[in-house]
Amino acid sequence: MEIKSERYGQAVILRCKGDLTSDSLEVVGKEVQRQLGDGAMDIVLNLQEVPFVDSLALEYLLDLQDELIGRDGQLTLTNLDENVTKIFEMTRLDVGFEILPDVVDAVKTI
Repeated sequence: MEIKSERYGQAVILRCKGDLTSDSLEVVGKEVQRQLGDGAMDIVLNLQEVPFVDSLALEYLLDLQDELIGRDGQLTLTNLDENVTKIFEMTRLDVGFEILPDVVDAVKTI
């Protein structure tokens, strides 16, 4: 998993590249915690280059969302490809997350 970050005030956009699976969660988790430690309140995950998300990654995202809500922040997911969109729809998590078509829309809502 490759992650690039951009900071906009108290929000950070993490652009992920590669499968979001149990194998990559350590990398994602470390970057998220680093950003939270640096004062980020809101996390935008740009999943444009993420072709697959497994069940452990979905569980991680749910836990992260709860953590951010507890800090008065939010988690937003953007640019889901067709396969990842289907995964969220099949698990009915598409209604549990803020999912927007692109990063620009996400930044506007923060």
